[in-house]
Amino acid sequence: MNGNMHMDRAIFDLNISVEATSLYILLCALMDAGEIPTLENAASKWTGTEEALTAAARELIDRCVIEGVVPTPKEMHLHPKSRDRWC
Repeated sequence: MNGNMHMDRAIFDLNISVEATSLYILLCALMDAGEIPTLENAASKWTGTEEALTAAARELIDRCVIEGVVPTPKEMHLHPKSRDRWC
């Protein structure tokens, strides 16, 4: 492991939904494992519904936590932004 940790604990201070927080953590874990942070890759580890996954992605995009567009293509890279860019 190269020691890269992408997750910012400030995510817990945003008061976003549990699903959005979970997706953020999952996307960061994918990146830490050297995988591409996409909905397609996240879906295989997601325990909720596809609708909840899509809603979580939208919430993260709306709060400027991840780069992306709505609707979000399953193969789009969803890279987390630094906390100073969150809204």
